[in-house]
Amino acid sequence: MASADSIFPKIPCCRCADHSRFWDRIAGKTYCPNCLEGLAMGEGDPLVAKTDRRHCAVCHHLGTVRYVTFPLNSRRPVEVELCPEHLRAIVARRLGPHAFEQLRRQLESLGLEAAEVFLLHEAFYDEQGRALQPAVEW
Repeated sequence: MASADSIFPKIPCCRCADHSRFWDRIAGKTYCPNCLEGLAMGEGDPLVAKTDRRHCAVCHHLGTVRYVTFPLNSRRPVEVELCPEHLRAIVARRLGPHAFEQLRRQLESLGLEAAEVFLLHEAFYDEQGRALQPAVEW
């Protein structure tokens, strides 16, 4: 969880300027769900971000981008360091079963259920965590 003093204000989406909710952030930039979907579909400018010297929350590889998301009905975000591969997988709804399980366990240790963060998980993944509706082939 982000520290209590890092509660974020509503910041407009960096692509469409929608500011109606607390949107996800990738490498400090705010993205609404529609623009994240467009990013996953390859529409518009690609996401370019410098990696930090931190370890991925899933695979522990060095070189990550910070992904910040707001659990359902929360103003306090969850910050996750993800390598480029796992960041692309989250955005494109292609997170593999092992990666999902790793993140689910970590969220559980924070007192959060995966459904609070991966809001439509059941619509996009089967019971084994395999992607049912990936955004596009990359």
